[in-house]
Amino acid sequence: MIVASANQRLGDILVKLPKYKSQWELNVASPYVRAYDAAVLSYNNEMKAQGERDRATAEMFVLAASILTGSVMMAAFATTSVRVMAGRAIVRVICNNNLNRTFNLMVAANNNKAFMFALGGVLDEAKKVANKQVTKLVEGLTSTGTQISAPTSVNYESRLMDFIRVSHICTHSFIEGVKEDNSISETHKAQVADMAARIPFCNPPSGSSIDEPKLANKMELLFYMSSVLDSDRLVTYAPATGGSFGGMGQDVEYSRKSISQMPSNTGHYPKAASPKFVGRPFVPYDPGQRIEYENIGSGIRDRINKLSISTGNGPFYPNQSFVERKLFDPTGHAQMVKAEQIINKLYNDARPRQLTDVRMI
Repeated sequence: MIVASANQRLGDILVKLPKYKSQWELNVASPYVRAYDAAVLSYNNEMKAQGERDRATAEMFVLAASILTGSVMMAAFATTSVRVMAGRAIVRVICNNNLNRTFNLMVAANNNKAFMFALGGVLDEAKKVANKQVTKLVEGLTSTGTQISAPTSVNYESRLMDFIRVSHICTHSFIEGVKEDNSISETHKAQVADMAARIPFCNPPSGSSIDEPKLANKMELLFYMSSVLDSDRLVTYAPATGGSFGGMGQDVEYSRKSISQMPSNTGHYPKAASPKFVGRPFVPYDPGQRIEYENIGSGIRDRINKLSISTGNGPFYPNQSFVERKLFDPTGHAQMVKAEQIINKLYNDARPRQLTDVRMI
């Protein structure tokens, strides 16, 4: 029996890398982008029917990739794009928290999350036998230019493909660098060849594990849950007194601002407080505060209920008659909490359990 040398084994790995790249593109990236395209189209059609403008933003794809990851590749890609979330604090918190949880649960808390797709959990082991090549790999992953973000499937498909290409180049450079480095012993080269079986890039799915219509529904629901979480406002107000004690009038509103705390954070989420009568001339009340919600419209609420039920989360809103649905918005704290719960459930169902895991989403 002829035993292949370490260099031969490394050479065999290099030959397979283009196939791995194609499998990531064909079985993960392309289906994911098509599902996103369908989700955004449906989402914007509902918005238009409600008289709203298109709300497709650069952050929506990152939100989907951060929650509905399915693989370390999508999670790693999302970490390179979270900066587009600058305008929405609550969504940025959700994405960062879930991405950090994903990598921590996979015991992959390296500072460079993008690095985890190209080399995965063998970093420390690889440093011991080929530190110079690992250093080159890190430099290759971090030396990227500024990219344009746009809320289109074409933009995100190109960015995803670029991410896979960069990871391919870096993985190739690492394996090739080890193969051609005469200062690395045969034993250590063999160890690197063994490591390849645990590198995420070298473990693509052989076929698509993505149910595109199902994923599109989950993405669309996720977009609505994000909108619900972004709909609460903290209103500071005091009664209008009409210039005399006990006078009647509309409340005087002093401020209205978005709430950045998560609804489940009972210790920090704002609570309603009635204005306090203090008897000062002209300003007899200290302001109180209340939580109000932006009305997203009955048509969108119906769509949310349909998607929530179809994805196994049950009705999102309470039962209402036809007239009630048209006239009354039932959104309250219970819906805010449920939106957070649904996002967490979508995340847990799609989270890869290990670095080489590619889940059915």
